[in-house]
Amino acid sequence: MDIIRIIHYVSSNSNDTVLYALLGIFFIAPAVLSIIALIIVLIIYIPFKKYREFVLNHSIAIKNLTKLNSKYKFGHAPWKEYTKAYDNQDFYNDISTLDYLIYQLQYDQKEIKASIQKALNNKTLYAAYMKDVKEINKLGEYDAPIEKLNREKLIKVENKQFDRLIKTPDIDFKVKVVLVLTKINDAYVTSKTHSYSPEEISEIIKRLNQKRGNYYLNKEIWDAICRVERGKVTNKLRFYIYNRDHNRCRYCGSTRNLEVDHIIPISKGGKSTPDNLQTLCHKCNVKKGTDIY
Repeated sequence: MDIIRIIHYVSSNSNDTVLYALLGIFFIAPAVLSIIALIIVLIIYIPFKKYREFVLNHSIAIKNLTKLNSKYKFGHAPWKEYTKAYDNQDFYNDISTLDYLIYQLQYDQKEIKASIQKALNNKTLYAAYMKDVKEINKLGEYDAPIEKLNREKLIKVENKQFDRLIKTPDIDFKVKVVLVLTKINDAYVTSKTHSYSPEEISEIIKRLNQKRGNYYLNKEIWDAICRVERGKVTNKLRFYIYNRDHNRCRYCGSTRNLEVDHIIPISKGGKSTPDNLQTLCHKCNVKKGTDIY
């Protein structure tokens, strides 16, 4: 709209030469440049498409590779990623990526172990696969005459297509943990990230399986789980519990120095869920300690 106004103003106050110049600048030049760009793309793409189609249809090496690809079946073992956001600075500082991984492996170790095994199987199979790929040495041989196609260019295109068809299975499995600190309105503040190897994960799982009932014998494991469980009481959840309990201590009715308490303590297997949380004043919370009531 502004351009039209400018042209209208100039046409009312200038001669035809200036008007034509403006029309050329604003309308004709961009159109010409677009047409030139399209022509360049077509000049490059059409011959490439012709070479690519010939290679895919007539390259002996690519046909052999396609047969080889159908022979090798690799498992799916992509990286696993855990992401957790905290709106409480203290919890964010206290909980490490290792703590969070330990906590999640309580529930996901079967899935993670299966992925690790798939990646190991893929790695072994991949070595055999690449050995067979290297034995395909018929690059530059075709089952049809190349006619007017440039042989050097044809081989160059064939090499690119051959490389693209080589399988790249998941052989380097890792677990990535991302912990994010946000404000209570979910605005991003900062984050910390770490990736763990199969060897590190296997060691954690080994220690996780050292249990007596629901109690983990390894202190580092148990402390990590407790830290993460405690950190699930976000500021949002805290305010929800206060509102639900009418901002009063459930024991004495006080409205001062309120805290969120786990009815069944985390140390005794309690979870950070609303049904296991209550509002207590600091005095009553200290008095309750690790009792269950």
